[in-house]
Amino acid sequence: MTILYFAQARRITGLPQETIAVTGPLSTYDLWDMLINRHPELATLRGSSRLARNDEFIPSDATLSPDDEIAIIPPVSGG
Repeated sequence: MTILYFAQARRITGLPQETIAVTGPLSTYDLWDMLINRHPELATLRGSSRLARNDEFIPSDATLSPDDEIAIIPPVSGG
């Protein structure tokens, strides 16, 4: 599974993207747990970030596949 990091998520991880080994279906909750285990500071974004799967926003209780591309999209402010 490929994880894309944007805005604060990129700053926290220091990565624009990474590939993680996933062997079967995974809930979004389990994905967040896995990512926070790798990058503990991501916990600050868990409640406010949106996830997109293969370029489409998904609900917080979606099931993910190992070949999905997941984007972590933190809230963005503008002016």
